[in-house]
Amino acid sequence: MIVSATNKQRRHAMICLIIASLLGLLTKFNIPVPVLLDQALHGWFNTIQSGFGDTVMAIATFLGNPIVDVIYTFVLAGVLLIAQLRVPAIWTVATLLVGDLALTLVRLVINRPRPVGHLLADSASSFPSFHVFGLFVVIFIISLLVTPNITSRRAQIIIQWLTQLFGAMTIMSRLYFNANFFSDTVAAILFAYAWVIFAATLYPKLATFLQQRIPLFEHEEI
Repeated sequence: MIVSATNKQRRHAMICLIIASLLGLLTKFNIPVPVLLDQALHGWFNTIQSGFGDTVMAIATFLGNPIVDVIYTFVLAGVLLIAQLRVPAIWTVATLLVGDLALTLVRLVINRPRPVGHLLADSASSFPSFHVFGLFVVIFIISLLVTPNITSRRAQIIIQWLTQLFGAMTIMSRLYFNANFFSDTVAAILFAYAWVIFAATLYPKLATFLQQRIPLFEHEEI
């Protein structure tokens, strides 16, 4: 299978899901453990804001926008289609879109208010961060589907560093603009990893179904 998850990855995904869910419960009921840390970091980021910082963080938050994440995903799917990998392309798009839907339900359940001083555009529930979740779903898909198939070790390292830097900048931008608390971003990363590994676990069933039931995919590489 082109997309797969190891038992070790599945165990890590389960741990991530449990920790993220626990963070959700702690923040929903205002338990001091994550809340006090969130408030301390929220206050610190308010002391380092500047004109230059506003510009850099605005670019970072735009590049991590959920709509832009969808564009990234369709671009990646387009590359896969060009490579005659239609089933992985479908899986890639479905993983992000269904993940966004699942995360929306989580946000409705937790319904955490945004930090004081957030932008008017950020009005929905704060936990977990939608920006961070979507971007890290894309990053984890790349690490699972793209990076292992690159033969150059140097290119693999460059992609890993760039995606991690991109992710870190998006996290900082959400804290900088008071859009999310720190625990919102941590939970988003954990949920993203758990979701991508879960989706990778389901990939063989999806690929087999498409290959056996839909003539268009009968001779597809899966």
